[in-house]
Amino acid sequence: MLYDDFKPIVDLILNNWTALQLAVEHGMGAPGGEKTAQLMSVYIARYCVENIVDQDDLTELLEDLMDEEFETVCHDDSPKEVASLLILFLSLLKEGRHDELRARIEAMPKCQKWLSEPMHDSAPPQCHGNPDDDSTSSSGDDEDDSPETPGINGDAATSSYKNVEPEPMDEDVEPGWTVVRTRRKK
Repeated sequence: MLYDDFKPIVDLILNNWTALQLAVEHGMGAPGGEKTAQLMSVYIARYCVENIVDQDDLTELLEDLMDEEFETVCHDDSPKEVASLLILFLSLLKEGRHDELRARIEAMPKCQKWLSEPMHDSAPPQCHGNPDDDSTSSSGDDEDDSPETPGINGDAATSSYKNVEPEPMDEDVEPGWTVVRTRRKK
């Protein structure tokens, strides 16, 4: 019962997570990123409901999922913010503070609900592995199926924002990774 109430909240929070949305939109990780994100939402909701979670553990889980499933490392502390929101909303739900919960949800920014699309009731991924380790994948000719997928340097991720100038590539960032940083207020 708690899972059924908490899962839409997880979807809403993950729908608003820019790092996850960019990773899915730009084809980071294995093909089928939207389905992977939906399964990730199921996994996170179950993890939170079935375990006693704290912010550090949940932050680490989110970072691991982004890294392993989407080959994305967030340098903007967004996994910590997402974990904090998830724990706050879960505690409000458990304590029966539905009016406060509803008010906080309504105060969240409105966004396209791309994670709430219907999907099969499949089990969330139990093992997180590197998609490059798949021995059945073709080894040289990786034709891209989606036209909006950026090149290796991730220029498409930054070019869609008018006020953001592309940052120089850090030497410690491997090709194929998208760097997500905090916004600087002017």
